[in-house]
This record gives sequence, C-alpha cells and structure tokens, in this order.
Amino acid sequence: MADLGLSDHHQSCMGGYLRFTKYQRAQRLRSVDACFQDVKDTRLLEETYTSDEVVELLDSLADVVRAEVEGELIHATHTNSVLLSNVFAQAQKWHLELTVDTSNLENQELLEDVRKFEEAEAQGRLGIDKKPPARTLAPLGDQEGPTALLHAEIKRLTEENGEMKRRLELAESKVTDLAKTKAEMSLTLQTTSDELGRVRQTISSRPTLEEVSELSDEVEKMRLELSTKVEEKEATQEQLQSDLSLSKQRLAQVKSQLQLAEKELEKKFSQTGAYQNMKKMLGNKNDQIKALRKKLEIYEPSKEDIIEE
Repeated sequence: MADLGLSDHHQSCMGGYLRFTKYQRAQRLRSVDACFQDVKDTRLLEETYTSDEVVELLDSLADVVRAEVEGELIHATHTNSVLLSNVFAQAQKWHLELTVDTSNLENQELLEDVRKFEEAEAQGRLGIDKKPPARTLAPLGDQEGPTALLHAEIKRLTEENGEMKRRLELAESKVTDLAKTKAEMSLTLQTTSDELGRVRQTISSRPTLEEVSELSDEVEKMRLELSTKVEEKEATQEQLQSDLSLSKQRLAQVKSQLQLAEKELEKKFSQTGAYQNMKKMLGNKNDQIKALRKKLEIYEPSKEDIIEE
C-alpha cells in the first residue's frame, strides 16, 4: 500500500477525492464513446465510402471529440481550483500561508504513489472509513480563552496599523503642500523686495516727501504681512513634521506589538489539545514502525546474516 505521509483523516479525504475523479473520468469516457456511437448510428449508413468521405467523416468526429475533451479538461481544472481555494480558506482562518509547488505535479515517484494509493483504496485495503465525517478548521474567533483574545488583539493591531499608515500618508502630503506654499511665498517676498527697490529708485528720482512716506508705509505693511504668513506656515510645517515623527514611532510600536502577538499565537497553538494529540499520534506511529521493523528482521534476516551462515 502506498504511504502518502498523511493522517488517517487526510487519507480518507484523499480517497473520497480520488473516487470523485474516478467517477468523473468514467462519465467523460462515456461521453467520448457516445460520440463514436453517434457517428456509427447516423453517418455509417452505406456499404462503401470514398476516401474523401472517410476523411470528412473522421475530421467531423475529431472536432466533436476535441470539443468534448477540451470542455472536460477545463471542468477538471476549475474543480481542482475550487478544491485549492477551500484548503487556502481554511488555512487563512489560522493565519497560515500555504504554497503550491507545481514542479512536483510531474514527479513520477509521487504520481506512482498516488496510483498505488488509488488502487489500494479501490480494493478496500486502506483500513479507513470510506466516508469520513466532514470537518473543517475552526476559525480562531469561534474559540474561547487566550486564543480568542490573541486573535482579537491581532485584528485590532492590524486595523490600527492600517489607520497609522493612512495618517502617515496624509501628514506627508500636508508637509509636501506646505513646502510648496513656502517656496511660493518666498518667491513672492523676493518679488516684492525687488519691487520695493524699484519704487525707492523712482522716489529718489522724484523726491516728494509725502509720496515717499506713503509708499514706504505701504511697502513696509506688505512686507510685514508676508513675513507673518511665512512664519505661520513655518510653524505649521514644524508641527506637522513633529506629528509625522510621532506617527512613525507609533507605527513602529504597532508593528512590534503585532509581531509579538503572532508569535504568542503560534505558541498558544502549539499548546492546544489538537496539536498535542497529533504529536502523540505521530509518536505512537513511530513506535509501531520500530516494532514492525524488529519483527521483520526476525522473519527476514539481512543479506549479511545469510552470507555469514
């Protein structure tokens, strides 16, 4: 009997899936047989045919069979995709990330093991229940105790992490806008200073005391207003930069707490009864294998023992 390295429950699931695929193969083969039988019943009505008629008949049959096979291959691909999505969905409930190694799909040794497993299952030699009870991985949120608390904490930290990222992006956007505004105001201040210089030159060429006083007061007022606006923008920019620094520190703390919570969750899972039972079952299996090997050495001595005799 082929050993796939799976538990009894998973081997039962494998057996059920192989029975399903065997039934599907039988249905597909019946469809192909029906295509040929349909040709026999509807097209082979004369005693003799020309070569062109035979070619046309075979081409027509090939198109029908091709369409039938292609449709069934697509259906098989979609069925396997649904099976993978179910497995991935159960793994995600335990915060596990599974991977698929497609390079092993053409491994002849593994394919041979599956073939032997299917033959043994078909002959009823696996010694497991043909219809295992339907069981799925329970989500952490459905349990009670520290595991549920860890799951809730991970969810809270994840949401807080996302909120901190959004606030960080908003703060960076505001800092960028303020930097652009500051540059524009600096340019405006420089332009005003240049204009003031030109006004002073004009006043010196047309020396009128009242005009000089009015223009000087107006220009000084404009300069004070621009300086005040620049100082306000700089103060706002410094405050945003301070908030941005605090947000980055808080984000780092949230990431650290999230990592600690995930490690604690893994630790709690290793202490659950299901994990301990699985570990105990593996130990029992190893002990049984060792005992069987000892019995095998008694009834089938090694080649070295035979040579010595």
